[in-house]
Formats: sequence, C-alpha cells, structure tokens
Amino acid sequence: MQLQKSNVQAMSDDANCADFAALAPLHMATMLRVAAALVGVADAEDAAQEALARAWQAWPSLRDRSSVRAWLLRITVNVCHDWQRGRFGTRRRLVGSLDQGGDADPIALLGGDPGASDHAAALDLRQAVNSLEPAYRLVVVLRYYVGLDASEIGGTLGVPATTVRTRLRRALALLREHLDASEELPPSARGKGETHGE
Repeated sequence: MQLQKSNVQAMSDDANCADFAALAPLHMATMLRVAAALVGVADAEDAAQEALARAWQAWPSLRDRSSVRAWLLRITVNVCHDWQRGRFGTRRRLVGSLDQGGDADPIALLGGDPGASDHAAALDLRQAVNSLEPAYRLVVVLRYYVGLDASEIGGTLGVPATTVRTRLRRALALLREHLDASEELPPSARGKGETHGE
C-alpha cells in the first residue's frame, strides 16, 4: 500500500499528470489493437482501460519518457496475459451476446459475402494463428495485426529484435505448413479433429 500511496503523491505533481495526459492518449489506438488481437474485440476496451489504469499507477516509475510506447504496450500485453489466465471478463464472455450488433471485426476486416473465399481464407488464417504456440502467436499478432516492427516488438516484450525476427520466421513457416495442410483437406473436413495449441 505504501507504494501506491507514494505513486498517488507523485502523480499529484502537475508535471507528471500533464506528461501522462499528453503521452498516453497518443498510444491508445495501438493499445486497443494489441488488446483486440490478444483477448478479442469484445474485451479489448476493458483490457486497454485496465492497462491504462496500471500505467497511471506506475507512471512515476517510468525513467525514460521516450520509451513510453513500448512501456505502454508491454503493460497492455501483460494485462492481456492476465486476462487470458484469470477471471477478468469471464462473466461477460459467458453471458455476452454472440451478435456484435453489426459491428465489423476491426482485426480481420472481413467484407462482403460470408461464403466468399476471402472470408473462408481469413477464418483459416485466424485458426492457423490461434494454433501457434503463445510466443509465436504474440509476435505474429504484434507484427501483422498491430503493425509494429521487430525492434518495437522487442522493446514491448523485452527481447532482442533478432529473437523477434527468428520467432516471426518460425511462426510464418508453421503458418504456411498449417495452411498448406488445410488446403489439401476437402472443405467439409476442415476444422474437424483439429485441436488448438498443437
């Protein structure tokens, strides 16, 4: 409790409040995209808001204001991991409507006819991404869904950019294998008998 109290006292400083208020909103859209990619569109705003609240509490501990983007995204990734492991949003997921009220899914941006091959290909791709190991899935999501480069992903995850590039290369090879294997199956057999996380 003493740590939180000192953080509240530090945030009462007008300069700290002004810095946070000026810098955090610049990265909110990216935080939302990360959260949507990791916990789903339905819970993205809640996860991003939780990440912003944690960032507010920890703001005085940020030493280098120039690394605020990576710092905020790291907090967002951690909140999303907590969200997936814990009880955050569980009730909402269990009782929430499956109908999104006509909102377009901003991650897949699927358009037109649900039976079109683009739609099916996007669903196959999403299934393939979801089947990746968490370390590979995370770098794919941050690179292709959020648009971060290897150095930004490395800063967000706390790993070297070379590690990110290696994980991306391996993940893309696994995705190619998965998608090539699914193309060999007849459409009626796709998705049957497959388990996630293999």
